Parts: sequence; C-alpha cells; structure tokens
Amino acid sequence: MDLRSLRDRIYEKWIARKIVEFKRRGGRVVVITGSYGKTSVKELAYDLLRHILPVAVTGRNYNTAVGIAKTIYWEVLPQSKVLIMEVGAYQVSEIMRFCRVLKPDIGVITGIARQHLSRFGSWENIITAKTEIAQYIAKNGGILIANGSDETVKRNVNNARWYEGREREEINKSGAKEIAKALGVSATKIKENEKYFRSVLNRFEMTSTRYGMKVIDDSYNSNEKSYLEAIKYLGEQKRYTRVMVTPGLIELGGVSDMIHQDLGRAMIGRVDILILIGENERTRGIERGVGGKVKTHHIQRTLDFMELVKSWKLAKEPLVLIENDVPEVYL
Repeated sequence: MDLRSLRDRIYEKWIARKIVEFKRRGGRVVVITGSYGKTSVKELAYDLLRHILPVAVTGRNYNTAVGIAKTIYWEVLPQSKVLIMEVGAYQVSEIMRFCRVLKPDIGVITGIARQHLSRFGSWENIITAKTEIAQYIAKNGGILIANGSDETVKRNVNNARWYEGREREEINKSGAKEIAKALGVSATKIKENEKYFRSVLNRFEMTSTRYGMKVIDDSYNSNEKSYLEAIKYLGEQKRYTRVMVTPGLIELGGVSDMIHQDLGRAMIGRVDILILIGENERTRGIERGVGGKVKTHHIQRTLDFMELVKSWKLAKEPLVLIENDVPEVYL
C-alpha cells in the first residue's frame, strides 16, 4: 500500500467514527455520485435546504477522503441534522468503499458518461463503478435517487426515485428537489425555498462581468454529454456571434479521437467562431470533425480568448461559451 492509500485509510477510519456519532444523534447522510452533475446537485440541494434544516455540505470539489474529513471537522455542528457529500472515483470499488464508510441514508446518481475513461479502463467499468451506490442501498436499505434524463442511468439502475428535466439546470434543480422530498420536506416548503437557488460557479454560469463580455462559463469540468448539450444551447443563441472556447476533453483513452471528431461535427451550424486551446490530439480531432466549416483560431491559454475576441469587429455582439478547462500539463 502506498503512502497516499495509507493516508486515505487513516482518514476513512476517522470519518467512519464521526459518521456513527452523527447518525446516533439523528443525523441523516446524503451521498451524491456520478460522472457529472455531482457538485451542481449538491450545491442546489444546499441552497434549497439551508433555510429549512440544519445542513452541512462538502466544499466545491471536496469528494475525496481528505476533503470529506475536512468538512466533517469544520462544518458539522452539534445541531446539524443533514450531511450532504459528493464522492468521486477513478476505479471500480472506490464508491462502494466510500459507502461502507459514510453509510448513506440517501444515495444519488447524477449521470454516467465516458469521463476518465483511460483511468477506468473501459466503459463497462465506469458503469459498474458509478452504480455501486445503488448496490449498497439495495443491500443495506435507504432511498436511491437517480437522473432519469440520463439514458445510461435509466438502463442500469432499478428501484430509484427518478428526477428529470429538459436542460441541465432544470435537471439539476429537479435532483435537488428530490433530495429534499426524500428528507421529508413538503412540496409547499420546497416551492417556497426555490427562490434561494443560485448559479453554481463555473458550471454553465451566465456572466457578463468577469470577462468583460457575455460568457457562459462551463469551465470547471466537462464530459461528452454535457459538452454536446452546451453546443446545442449555444447554437440556439442566434442573436449573438456564437464563440466557443475549448481545449477538448481529457482522459478518453483510445476513443479520444473519435469523440473529438464527433464534437467537432456537432459544432457545424451551431458555432460561428471556434477558439481551440493548445495544439494536441484533442484539438486536432475537433478540427477534423469541423472540417473547415467553422472559422477556427488557436490560443495557448484559456484567458487569451478575451484579447482575441475584443480585437474583432463583429456585426453581432459575441456570446462566448468556455467549455472545459484543463491543467497546463495537458496543453
């Protein structure tokens, strides 16, 4: 066992003790997992519940043993009644191990996509890993909530309370509402508190101040499904010059070129100007998919798009979609 694994096991033992204490005093545990949408559903559930119940929640991207331990230490108070956590995984059995430690009363599957495919090794392994929480709930009891708008989830999960929607924001809010229902919050209370929903930072966030122009900031994370949804949405905004800024998607293994060509083809007719970040197999795949049918520029760093867009004389105001951001080591 390497030092990192040993460290995680030490944290997990401490977390397990604290979870037992929390549940003894009547606390309920919500665990959220999936390839995408975890943080958004978690944050929206917190927005909905924070004026109704004493609720604690993991920070933005705290989905490892260390992050969960920090949350329990700093955020769980004697009066806390609900603890909402997201958990991530890069291999089969990790989510099941988290479930054994966290003992969820409510488990949530937000979606399954070919994200981190090179780490998981296969699409089948991703499906197995992301549905482990359903297996845990089935064996140990509790409530399973799942995204019925995701076809892969629908095919591979049974006995769930389904939430659905037409677009990403509606789907995520629906998931938050379903968590509230599972915690016993009335429909009236849910309706009253929908006004507290906020935009989740860097997750399809509409902003006109941060970058000096109208931007849809979807830079925090991305996967094949959400990427295609974002392209579709941008394509509908015909009153603007539609600009897309992207480095592509990482960790797709042997299907990377095929997926990036598909993403490029999806941009035709929906994107007016494409700005690719870096020159690598991902951006080359997108260019092959585009096939010269979308005007394309290259930049080296994400924020370089601001100076480039401001230098253009456009007939229509630009609307920029930043889809995904990756560490510089990938550029």
